[in-house]
Amino acid sequence: MKKSHLFAVFILCSIVGLSGCKPDQRKDAEKSDAASRPAIFNTASSETAASTEKKTEKTVNDVTFENTSYNYDVATGATQTTFGSNPKPLYTYEEKLKKMFWSNQPPIGLMEGNYFTNDGYFDVGNKGIVEIVTDDTNKIINVEFNEYGAENYYASKYAGANKRLSDYAFFQAQNPRTDTTLVTVVNGITFVEKQMREENRIEGNFETVKGSSTTARQGLMAIATELKDEIKQPSKTKYIGYAEDFGDGLIGRLQLPVTDGKIETARYDEYFADQPEKIVEDQLKKYYRQSKYFSLDYNEETNNDFVAFADKLTKEIVDQQSLSVENSELTNHLSFGSYQKLSKHIKL
Repeated sequence: MKKSHLFAVFILCSIVGLSGCKPDQRKDAEKSDAASRPAIFNTASSETAASTEKKTEKTVNDVTFENTSYNYDVATGATQTTFGSNPKPLYTYEEKLKKMFWSNQPPIGLMEGNYFTNDGYFDVGNKGIVEIVTDDTNKIINVEFNEYGAENYYASKYAGANKRLSDYAFFQAQNPRTDTTLVTVVNGITFVEKQMREENRIEGNFETVKGSSTTARQGLMAIATELKDEIKQPSKTKYIGYAEDFGDGLIGRLQLPVTDGKIETARYDEYFADQPEKIVEDQLKKYYRQSKYFSLDYNEETNNDFVAFADKLTKEIVDQQSLSVENSELTNHLSFGSYQKLSKHIKL
């Protein structure tokens, strides 16, 4: 009787245990189905990379790129533009922001190498600029595109504006034309950059994001291709740049093209984090995914204070041919301490 009783209890526990597993099995199935459906972005990989980076010391050109994974609807050729159409909205603006993602983050770390750049005009007068950095083996370390709105752009706010680092992508996100694609021009730019880096080439065909392929194919890819022979040789101009995540929702970046030991130009900027919750100061959260130098709204509200500082700082660097700055007008500025954090990593 005792054995029979124990056997019965064993059977009962087994049934209960198996029943308890069913909800987990259904959840796994749901996750699997969700993964197979189109998703615009998955930020998990980006968060993992960020936490890993903090634990390791980085060397020259061991830079970290923002690596959110996307599942784009891609095109291998030019696609028809939706400009001028007036589709019925599928989402509210708030709903779209939860579905969409793009990144403004520069590569984090110290980068040095051969520097190449080219620019040109396309479409209705938009200006495209490409900058490429290679190492001594001709490996592409970085490809960076920027697009500026035409001077006669139909939305006058963005005439001559940097589309990547201003709030232009948010302007696109408000338009029902992006309801089906859920992408902006920044998605199109960063997608092509990533392919060029990983495939170590700037010529030939690349996949582009449907809904944002015109800029890539008619403008930026063509501008980059013009450098295809040049980047196979060493450049007289060297690039030295350093970017650091300060940990308060701001990323600082200092860039110096140098020719024969002479600093040709200097650029200093601070980038707001991709997620507003990472920005410590509440009054700055609304500028997420923009940069201080190119954010139209930030500069309007601060009377171009940062632009004035950055322009004076970089002019001082070029004029003095030194990263050591003693001008009190600059050293007393709130951003000067951030600049110093970057400059100490650069050796001319």
